[in-house]
Amino acid sequence: MIYCDTSFLGALYLPEEVFEPIARAISVGWETGIPFPWLNEIELCNAVYRGLGRRLYDKGTCTAVLRQISADKASGILSPRPLESEILFKRAMDLSKRFTVVHQSRTLDLLHVAAALEFKASTLASFDRRQRQLATGVGLDLLPATIST
Repeated sequence: MIYCDTSFLGALYLPEEVFEPIARAISVGWETGIPFPWLNEIELCNAVYRGLGRRLYDKGTCTAVLRQISADKASGILSPRPLESEILFKRAMDLSKRFTVVHQSRTLDLLHVAAALEFKASTLASFDRRQRQLATGVGLDLLPATIST
């Protein structure tokens, strides 16, 4: 299974994302829905609202992106998955104790990698450098294999 963090999902949904061509090329051949637990949903939707607040795009674009997320959820492109918060927080705390000193992990980095581990993912799709370091530290493969910029 491939777990996508919000930097990857954002590249698929948010207007003018620099990594959009890479994310599209990677995800085009996927035959199963992208795991979409509450953590991804709230962070992705919040990123849309932040873009509106920062005037990166207008209200119509914001509405269109949120509708597309909902449509993709309804059609199974984004596959809602249960994620028990207490278990997630415990695993994230364990990761924090082991890796934050080394990788300077942020809380959302810990939560996304913990979610990937909870879903028994073998791969993390992410453009976030710190999160990628953490994922490598716990033995996850990465998509894309390398990033630049």
